[in-house]
Amino acid sequence: MTHADYDCCAICDSKLRYSNDASTKGELCSSCLKGLRSHGLNIIDVSELIEWIKSNDKGTVSKILQAVGFKFCCYLNDIDDLVKTKGIKRGEDRTIVGGE
Repeated sequence: MTHADYDCCAICDSKLRYSNDASTKGELCSSCLKGLRSHGLNIIDVSELIEWIKSNDKGTVSKILQAVGFKFCCYLNDIDDLVKTKGIKRGEDRTIVGGE
Protein backbone atom coordinates (compact mmCIF):
# COMPACT_ATOMS: atom_id res chain seq x y z
CA MET A 1 0.00 0.00 0.00
CA THR A 2 1.40 3.38 -0.95
CA HIS A 3 0.74 6.61 0.93
CA ALA A 4 -1.69 7.69 -1.77
CA ASP A 5 -3.89 4.78 -0.69
CA TYR A 6 -4.66 5.99 2.83
CA ASP A 7 -5.74 9.05 4.79
CA CYS A 8 -3.12 10.37 7.20
CA CYS A 9 -3.14 12.42 10.41
CA ALA A 10 -2.53 16.16 10.08
CA ILE A 11 0.08 16.10 12.84
CA CYS A 12 1.86 12.73 13.09
CA ASP A 13 1.25 11.62 9.46
CA SER A 14 0.15 8.18 10.69
CA LYS A 15 -2.17 6.04 8.60
CA LEU A 16 -5.80 6.55 9.60
CA ARG A 17 -7.60 4.31 7.13
CA TYR A 18 -7.37 2.88 3.64
CA SER A 19 -9.10 5.03 1.06
CA ASN A 20 -9.61 4.98 -2.70
CA ASP A 21 -9.73 8.78 -2.56
CA ALA A 22 -7.06 9.47 0.06
CA SER A 23 -6.73 12.86 1.74
CA THR A 24 -3.39 14.10 2.98
CA LYS A 25 -3.46 15.50 6.51
CA GLY A 26 -7.20 16.13 6.49
CA GLU A 27 -7.96 14.73 9.96
CA LEU A 28 -6.44 14.35 13.41
CA CYS A 29 -5.85 10.96 15.03
CA SER A 30 -6.97 10.30 18.60
CA SER A 31 -3.38 10.20 19.87
CA CYS A 32 -2.62 13.68 18.51
CA LEU A 33 -5.91 15.05 19.85
CA LYS A 34 -4.92 13.76 23.30
CA GLY A 35 -1.46 15.26 22.89
CA LEU A 36 -2.90 18.65 22.03
CA ARG A 37 -5.20 18.49 25.04
CA SER A 38 -2.27 17.61 27.31
CA HIS A 39 -0.79 20.96 26.25
CA GLY A 40 -3.99 22.82 27.10
CA LEU A 41 -5.33 23.05 23.55
CA ASN A 42 -8.95 22.16 22.85
CA ILE A 43 -8.51 21.65 19.11
CA ILE A 44 -10.99 19.17 17.66
CA ASP A 45 -10.41 19.31 13.90
CA VAL A 46 -7.99 20.42 11.20
CA SER A 47 -9.67 23.80 10.65
CA GLU A 48 -9.09 24.65 14.32
CA LEU A 49 -5.49 23.39 14.05
CA ILE A 50 -4.94 25.69 11.06
CA GLU A 51 -6.31 28.69 12.97
CA TRP A 52 -4.14 27.87 15.98
CA ILE A 53 -1.01 27.64 13.82
CA LYS A 54 -1.85 30.94 12.10
CA SER A 55 -2.52 32.80 15.35
CA ASN A 56 0.54 31.67 17.35
CA ASP A 57 4.22 32.48 17.10
CA LYS A 58 6.84 30.19 15.61
CA GLY A 59 8.28 29.15 18.98
CA THR A 60 4.93 28.13 20.44
CA VAL A 61 3.83 26.26 17.33
CA SER A 62 7.17 24.49 16.98
CA LYS A 63 7.37 23.52 20.67
CA ILE A 64 3.87 22.04 20.85
CA LEU A 65 3.95 20.32 17.46
CA GLN A 66 7.33 18.75 18.31
CA ALA A 67 5.96 17.55 21.67
CA VAL A 68 2.91 16.00 20.03
CA GLY A 69 5.00 14.19 17.40
CA PHE A 70 4.60 16.27 14.24
CA LYS A 71 5.98 14.77 11.04
CA PHE A 72 6.01 16.35 7.62
CA CYS A 73 4.36 14.32 4.86
CA CYS A 74 6.01 13.24 1.62
CA TYR A 75 3.05 14.67 -0.31
CA LEU A 76 2.17 18.35 -0.65
CA ASN A 77 -0.50 19.52 1.78
CA ASP A 78 -1.86 22.66 3.42
CA ILE A 79 -0.75 21.83 6.98
CA ASP A 80 2.92 21.32 6.11
CA ASP A 81 2.89 24.41 3.91
CA LEU A 82 1.43 26.49 6.76
CA VAL A 83 4.00 25.17 9.24
CA LYS A 84 6.77 26.07 6.78
CA THR A 85 5.40 29.63 6.40
CA LYS A 86 6.06 30.04 10.13
CA GLY A 87 9.76 29.47 9.36
CA ILE A 88 9.71 25.97 10.83
CA LYS A 89 12.04 23.62 9.01
CA ARG A 90 11.84 19.96 8.10
CA GLY A 91 14.62 17.62 9.20
CA GLU A 92 15.86 14.60 7.28
CA ASP A 93 13.63 12.34 9.39
CA ARG A 94 10.57 14.52 8.53
CA THR A 95 10.41 15.98 12.05
CA ILE A 96 10.72 19.64 13.01
CA VAL A 97 14.25 21.00 13.27
CA GLY A 98 14.94 23.84 15.70
CA GLY A 99 12.01 26.20 15.84
CA GLU A 100 12.94 28.63 18.57
